[in-house]
Amino acid sequence: MVLQLANNGDLREYLKINFSNGLKFLHKNDIIHRDLHSKNILVHDGKLLIADFGLSKDETSKTSNASVHGMQAYIDPQCLKSESYKRSKKSDIYSFGVILWKISSGRPPFQSLAKIPYGIVIHVSQGGREKNFQRRMKTTFNKLIKWKMN
Repeated sequence: MVLQLANNGDLREYLKINFSNGLKFLHKNDIIHRDLHSKNILVHDGKLLIADFGLSKDETSKTSNASVHGMQAYIDPQCLKSESYKRSKKSDIYSFGVILWKISSGRPPFQSLAKIPYGIVIHVSQGGREKNFQRRMKTTFNKLIKWKMN
C-alpha cells in the first residue's frame, strides 16, 4: 500500500495555522474581534474564515468595554472580573486558546458548568480553568494499549 504525502500536516495543525493566520491579520490591522468562539469559525473552499464581527472594534476605539456579550466559555476572564476592563488583542488570544482546547479535547469548554446559571462566569472569574484533558487521554490510551481481544 502506498500513501500520499500529506504536506499540510494533520487536522489540528491545519486548523491551528489557518485560524491563527486569520487572527494575525485582524490584529495586524488593529481589529479586535471580541467574540471569538468555535461557531464563528467557518470553512469555505478549504479555508477557515472568521465570522460575526458584530462586537468587533478598532483597537484604538475608546468605547470598547468588557460588557459580557458572547459565549461565556470563550470570554477573557478579565472581562468577567471588571466591566471597566477594555478588551484587547489579549482577549482574542484567550478565546483562541479556548478554541484550540476545544479542538484538542473534542468537547465544549466548561461543559459541566454550562447548565448552571452563571456557572462558567463564576468559575472563570475566580481563576478556574478547564482541566488538563491529557491525564484523561493518557488513561484511555493505557486502557486501549492493554486491551486484549480474548
